[in-house]
Amino acid sequence: MGRTYSERIFSNMRFSFSLNFDESTSNNNKKILSMLVCYYHAELRKVVVEHFLGDPEEPFDSYLEKLFSDLQVDHQWSPDQVMYLKEIAMILNLSTSSPQRGFVRHRWLSAYDASMATHAMMPGYKVLYYGYLSTADQELYREPLELTKYHVNQAARARIKVVHETLNRKGMTPQGLERKRRVCQKLWHEETTTVLQLSIYMGVLAILKEYVMVFQGSQTLVHKLHDWQLELFLAYLACFVKAEHITKLSPRALKELVLEDHMLLDSKEVYVGQEADTFRSQNPKHPLLVPFLADIRKAYITTAVYLQKKLPLASPTLTALSALDPLLRGHSQATIQLKKLSGMLRHLLPADQDIHRELVQFNVDLTIPSFKEGESIVEWWGHVFDKLDKYPSLSVLVKCCLSIFHGPRVESSFSLMNDVIDQRSGNMNVETFNVIQTVKYTLQSRGKTAMQLFRREDVKFGAVDRTVCRNINSAAATYRHQQKVNKKEKEQQQSKYGSQATGSAQQAKTQTAEEEKRARALGKLVNSKPKTWDQYLDAVMFGLRTKKQMTTKHSVFRYRSEIPEDYQL
Repeated sequence: MGRTYSERIFSNMRFSFSLNFDESTSNNNKKILSMLVCYYHAELRKVVVEHFLGDPEEPFDSYLEKLFSDLQVDHQWSPDQVMYLKEIAMILNLSTSSPQRGFVRHRWLSAYDASMATHAMMPGYKVLYYGYLSTADQELYREPLELTKYHVNQAARARIKVVHETLNRKGMTPQGLERKRRVCQKLWHEETTTVLQLSIYMGVLAILKEYVMVFQGSQTLVHKLHDWQLELFLAYLACFVKAEHITKLSPRALKELVLEDHMLLDSKEVYVGQEADTFRSQNPKHPLLVPFLADIRKAYITTAVYLQKKLPLASPTLTALSALDPLLRGHSQATIQLKKLSGMLRHLLPADQDIHRELVQFNVDLTIPSFKEGESIVEWWGHVFDKLDKYPSLSVLVKCCLSIFHGPRVESSFSLMNDVIDQRSGNMNVETFNVIQTVKYTLQSRGKTAMQLFRREDVKFGAVDRTVCRNINSAAATYRHQQKVNKKEKEQQQSKYGSQATGSAQQAKTQTAEEEKRARALGKLVNSKPKTWDQYLDAVMFGLRTKKQMTTKHSVFRYRSEIPEDYQL
């Protein structure tokens, strides 16, 4: 099946398509090159994504990232601790959330998810790690524990005390003790710093996540890329820059903007998140506030410069792609931008067609249905594609543009990889994984299960997919042929380098087991202390036979030195 759909994908790629690929390492430590292809499928009348082949800033010194990693590792191998955490969450009426298992330090979106989960579970973490504090610290923080705030009764208090005593009796490695010390430091001794940084992470990273989540969906939104990037940058700048300095600037001017001190908001007005803002207003002279706000300003400016560098705010290509929006049809700018777009992709268009004339007609064509906000742009353009005799070049142009990737789709394929290659399938080769991915993406692009895709209304006389049947019937022969090719290539390499062929791991394992069995039998025979020459002769012969050194009893006389003196002749 994988071969069948790979061939069909390759056939569809004769027309316009775009590729999105990246490399990763699987659970069995093999390099995986995942390649996705995006194109307009004429039969399905939609843009499909199918499987073809298989500089972070740290303005806060990774304070929270280190906490998230410690919490994750501390609970990863302690199921009893996870159980106690869930029990404490139930007592405090918290929405149970285990430490973020998918947290990756250099992925900011992962840090946002971990921040939300950690903030929700902060009271539970504090109660749990209270048991790991020293006796002096427990006396110091007895009141701030505030169990009365969560209406904890005496029975629940007694149970929490038992949990603390149980955890203290656990044997821990020096690394485990040091990790718990770091977590307690940030949950109790540096609680204010932790809460302030969680507040800014949850507030600011949410702006970036909203943009990413829009383009992680399956809907085609390439025509919205320019507008969304512009809105994202403006929303980010508004957190720390005075509005009058940015609202009237063009995208190119924003790209070249140099942030100066007089353009920045006062530290009292900079956006820091809800909880940090409350703390700032209630504690304006707190000693931790000044360095925190200084770090915030540094982080804002550093990230703004990074976004200026990475976001193509003044890209003429993205600006022209905005003209694909059906809502712009009927405006002169739509025709102008589509002409620019056709110039960029002229090498993909028919040479004998006048696309400018098609664009002029398209902009005022009353036979094309109107478009409503929220409808699928691909389905709407399908009405234009149906007029192939009227808009041949425009159809080719738009199909090319709608096939452009606009989100990290290839990253999600690595998540699917972890579902396929696990401990039970750790020896799976890359070729097998590739065909599994091909079939999975084929089913996903069609929105059907395998039963639905291959279902025949008439089981006896209904049409069958002959290509699939032919490839399934020849799969075993193809596999055996590939094995022979691989073996021949390996033998050629061994011959080239003068090495000897090695058996399979299973053969080596079987041979080792047989030798161990013979050795145990020999030991048993020798330990039985044979009384006669024949018995001892049998014992020595058995031992030599395991070493493949003799085949008859007479050969034993070559090893007379191994025979005890009382058996010498």
